[in-house]
Amino acid sequence: MQEMQNFVRRTIQQAKERIDRLSQRRSDASQSAWPTGPGTLPDDVPQQPRSSFGVQVITQYEEFLAAVRFLTVLPAPSRSRFAQTAETLPTPIVGSGYFSLVGLLLGVLLALWALFLSASLRLPSLVVAVLVLIAQILLTGGLHLDGLMDSCDGMFGGTSRERKLEIMRDSRVGSFGVLGGACTLLFKFAAFVTLADSNYLLPLALLMVLPLARWAMVLTVYIFPGARSAGLGADFRQTVTRPRLLLAAIIALIVVLAVGRLPGLAAWFGGTLAALLVGVWATRVLGGLTGDIYGAIEEVAEMVALLVLVLLRFTF
Repeated sequence: MQEMQNFVRRTIQQAKERIDRLSQRRSDASQSAWPTGPGTLPDDVPQQPRSSFGVQVITQYEEFLAAVRFLTVLPAPSRSRFAQTAETLPTPIVGSGYFSLVGLLLGVLLALWALFLSASLRLPSLVVAVLVLIAQILLTGGLHLDGLMDSCDGMFGGTSRERKLEIMRDSRVGSFGVLGGACTLLFKFAAFVTLADSNYLLPLALLMVLPLARWAMVLTVYIFPGARSAGLGADFRQTVTRPRLLLAAIIALIVVLAVGRLPGLAAWFGGTLAALLVGVWATRVLGGLTGDIYGAIEEVAEMVALLVLVLLRFTF
């Protein structure tokens, strides 16, 4: 039994190290792709005059691409492929206003995958749920799950604010992280199985849950202070402005109302409330939120929204 526990711990630790390397590459790519001032454009990028409307179109398109690169492992063209002026993007961005739209993109991909597995291959619900869950982890690079595991280690393993933050900064996974990650995956698996037993309910749930969970994360980034003055979480927080917050909220609301109507709206409220509660708790304990807490909030919002949809599945 001890050997099995050690094997599970080593496996999770190796997976977490790979996730950390992926997150570091995302951070490095963001810093290198989005210059922070004039005169930082490469020499080979042509600088062409543009109208205000043209600059806005390019800027919004690049914000969406930045969100895709930040939240997923999907290929997206880099900034250097576009001609622009040095004033186009004066500050680093991660496209927070389009997080809900990226969630919808992930939801569409996973919904099509679920439909293919269940309708075309006619696989049992258990198999469909496992394969959809694996696909979700692969498409996101385990970004939010990694944050949840680090948050569990820090929030439940430290005795002081400083110690909690130190534990969360450590790349090694602890017992609370293992338990938190395992419970999250088990809950999602059970919810996916339950929804897959109903006709086309799992694809509909994926279309709603993924956008609203990312909206809930953006909301907490905007509302709550940061626990650290530097780091990826602090950089992320600086990019969330009121217009981007409203854009993320509108996209998420349109999606849940169009796909799920009243049950979808209930899931939206449930996921948002859960995110706010986690934000309040983390702020009381840590004095603010970190990048890991943001990932944990996204996962908690997903689980609460899934729970609401499971409870309301007979109303669809």
